Amino acid sequence: MNGVINSCYISTQMKKVGFIINPKSGTDRKINREDLIRQFVPAGLDFEIFLWKKLEDKEELFRQAMNSDCTIIAAVGGDGTVNNVAAAVSGSQKALAIIPFGSGNGLARHLGIPTDTQAALQLLNKAKTSVIDSCYLNDKAFFCTAGLGFDAHIGKLFAESKNRGMASYAWMTLKEISAYKPVRYKLTIDGQSSVQEAFLITFANSAQYGGNAYIAPEADIQDGLIDITIIRPFPLYKGLELAYRLFNKSLAKSEYVTILKGKHIQIERIQDGPVQFDGEAAIMGNTIELRIEPSSLRVIVP
Repeated sequence: MNGVINSCYISTQMKKVGFIINPKSGTDRKINREDLIRQFVPAGLDFEIFLWKKLEDKEELFRQAMNSDCTIIAAVGGDGTVNNVAAAVSGSQKALAIIPFGSGNGLARHLGIPTDTQAALQLLNKAKTSVIDSCYLNDKAFFCTAGLGFDAHIGKLFAESKNRGMASYAWMTLKEISAYKPVRYKLTIDGQSSVQEAFLITFANSAQYGGNAYIAPEADIQDGLIDITIIRPFPLYKGLELAYRLFNKSLAKSEYVTILKGKHIQIERIQDGPVQFDGEAAIMGNTIELRIEPSSLRVIVP
């Protein structure tokens, strides 16, 4: 866990958990997640199940969960499920819990939350909470990373693919990297503008994409700042070196990488294109605004 501090606890008398379960997100989709939750939920814990079976059920299901007497709302699914549930909980008096089933599990890994279901559920016994920042890419909330360029391109392809998991993501990256063309961006950070030709630009609240790939190793999820990682065009033979640095937390030492920090960010590009936020893909316009809301989300931590 990257220095998450200022913790407190939810008392036993006030503790009730609403599990929002997405049976189709992330990996291990053949596992009955509702049965698994009921099997391993801590003894004596008061809880309620909210099954998210269809995308169009989201608004009503989340309304029911947020209007319930649950003091903790647990996201059971992949990174997209965590993003959606966290966005609903952010700014409220409820706390977010994460029961990870994703291929990356970026927020869970940053916070030190176990990827083992039983171990993640055991955190609900103590119900220790910390408060973290929430970020927004236009109106889309994100809590780990958002980005433009190559990672958004891969995010779009990955979202459209039937194959999940880190191996599929890595293979897709290898196939696409040689053909991808860098893009020129006008980047304005807290009023200071520059023009950047970039392979990718990632905006990081937490340190990693997920899967222990550290795109912004020094990112602090409680500092009220967004880390901005710019990877400039590089020779293809340097790709392996950059990948190595991504996983050993030394990306900032590369001559092709600059990492900045800011609160209010604007990006201008020539045309509309893909973006990614917490692994979710979307198409946005040629002008994009980023902002951060400090200390806006309570989350269960180890």
